[in-house]
Amino acid sequence: MKKSIPSNLIITALFLTLGLSLCSQLSQAESQDNTLERIKETNSFVIGYRNEKHPFSNVTAAGDVEGYSIDLCNGIYEKLKHDLDQPDLKLKMVEVTADNRFDYVQDGKVDIVCGTTSWTFKRQKKVGFSLLTYVTGAEMLVKDDSRIRSLKSLKGKKAGIIYGTLTADTITKRVERDQLDIELVTYEHPKTGIEALENREIDAYIADRIILIGLLDAADAPNDLKLVNRFYTYDPYALMFARQSLDFKLLVDRYLASLYRSEKSLELFNKWFSHMGIRSNENIIRAMFKLQSIPE
Repeated sequence: MKKSIPSNLIITALFLTLGLSLCSQLSQAESQDNTLERIKETNSFVIGYRNEKHPFSNVTAAGDVEGYSIDLCNGIYEKLKHDLDQPDLKLKMVEVTADNRFDYVQDGKVDIVCGTTSWTFKRQKKVGFSLLTYVTGAEMLVKDDSRIRSLKSLKGKKAGIIYGTLTADTITKRVERDQLDIELVTYEHPKTGIEALENREIDAYIADRIILIGLLDAADAPNDLKLVNRFYTYDPYALMFARQSLDFKLLVDRYLASLYRSEKSLELFNKWFSHMGIRSNENIIRAMFKLQSIPE
């Protein structure tokens, strides 16, 4: 059986991902770079967001969209107003799902998706990605009295996964490849899965660690649940937009790099993650900020 990914190797994977990002070139022969043109002509910047992805993107009881990724995109919105000399540029929010987010980007229904999209080369065939915004990996959440510590110890049991995620795809393939006797139960909404775990309808819940931590924050009895402290995937989050939009990508990446060079990046981290403690991978994220502080 393939071993779980040690947390201290995630930063190594981060180095490799950044190296590939800086060295790779995309062919633009068949596509037109029109994202900035569309924003100028419509005088609007359209952000796609996923709900129930706290602390990255979430809709409050008052109906406001907020989160770490949303704050990043709000900063990009301000840069667009300045760089395009359009101070009255409108900001629109459009909810996207696991199924339609890639189509919405390709069809120009949204200019950017701000949430928890993992950057993979398979996805890069369809869409483009910014510099990394967060680094995490798949973890397992179980009841506090559980003896489950690995996929192997889930034999004959049920595990929940979130529909449409890289983690769900990876875990499903892992279970099939290793012929593990695990019943995988798919949930469309993250909160539904943790409720099933609390009610003992499933024995474990597998998702990105930071998403599980966010769910723990809102759980009815968080002390009754615990993480097993094993990574099963490497998930680099990035903002997503049209693959051919290199001018827009340049604007987005320049904003992110400028943010990462400043103290504002740590202020933003503290705003959304500091209350989560060491579980939020603060050292890895600080390294990510440093590695991506690309000079002008």
